[in-house]
Amino acid sequence: MEHTQADETLAVERYLLGEMSSTEVEDFEEHIFACQECAEAVKSGAAFADNAHAVFEEEALHHRREVASDGVPTPWWRKFAFPVLAPSLAALALLCVAGYQRLVVISALRDQLSQSTAAQPLPSFALHAISRGGAQEIDVPADLRYFSVYFDVTAESPSGYRCAILDASGNVKSTVLVTQRKQDGSLGLLLGHSQFPAGSYTLVVRTGGPEATEIGQYPFELEYK
Repeated sequence: MEHTQADETLAVERYLLGEMSSTEVEDFEEHIFACQECAEAVKSGAAFADNAHAVFEEEALHHRREVASDGVPTPWWRKFAFPVLAPSLAALALLCVAGYQRLVVISALRDQLSQSTAAQPLPSFALHAISRGGAQEIDVPADLRYFSVYFDVTAESPSGYRCAILDASGNVKSTVLVTQRKQDGSLGLLLGHSQFPAGSYTLVVRTGGPEATEIGQYPFELEYK
């Protein structure tokens, strides 16, 4: 599922409301693993629904305690209070959130998409293996959204090359499988300013396949000027 399709079909809202078929659920869950915008929308919507559910449960419990304490039969109109209407109210609240996301959040995402598709220069920086010294500094123009890095790989790997970028704490920021080298024996990666803020990183390259073997590390310092 592409992000445009998820947007047009209200996939986030339908997923949270349980209105998707099993096939749609599988496609959408696969999509949110790669789409940060949809993943954040699902996360915020689910948190809102959980909070609303907790409020309704508390009201229902309070009502039951009142009835148990005085022994007075429940009036007919109390049957339509929170315990009965809670699911509908929760769904209504969720739809309000979904409407806000569609009018405000998705509109902002469309603006970002429009900006990201505009023509811009794409500088490329060479990375050196750790054996050739310490971390190298890469100065990227601050107004650029994307830039690329490339590095030489001498080892052959028919199953491709698994490239992982780690931050200064050793956390994996991104992982990608590059299927083959360029004619000059190098590999290239496209990086985004928003995903990789200024700081220290290490690119770790391994062979593909189940028995991956590390073939190189490329430490670098990112600066935006």
